[in-house]
Amino acid sequence: MAESPAVHLVVGWDRYPPSTAALHFAIDLAQRLDACVHIVHILDMDDEPLDPDTNSWESQAPTAVAADETAAREELAGSDVSWEYHRAHGRAAAALLAVAQQYEALMIILGSPRGGPASALDTLLGQSVSHRLIGAKRVPLVLVPAI
Repeated sequence: MAESPAVHLVVGWDRYPPSTAALHFAIDLAQRLDACVHIVHILDMDDEPLDPDTNSWESQAPTAVAADETAAREELAGSDVSWEYHRAHGRAAAALLAVAQQYEALMIILGSPRGGPASALDTLLGQSVSHRLIGAKRVPLVLVPAI
């Protein structure tokens, strides 16, 4: 029976280039540290089918959500790191912090903010995930630039 890794890394995942860069960084670090990567995906409107008025919207929703996990699996293909996939609802910072605390994670790894007006507004309104995690002062945070 294989021992479970003593080191745990939590990474935020949404399939956008910054989170993909963060996942690649987490995979590389996990290989070096023999760590487990906990991929946390916060369900939001980007996970919903585009047209809620279609007759098949309810049947499309689970497929759309499953696509994110499939994409994460594809990113992990070829690596030998242990990992777990977590889906969560609600505030991203709280969900990431909850997983990090549950597994006593060494760090939380995020892609750098996307930039633009929406990102600036999130920061201004206190909705920035990275700013909320920094303010929590509980788990070290690593921001990875998009490649």
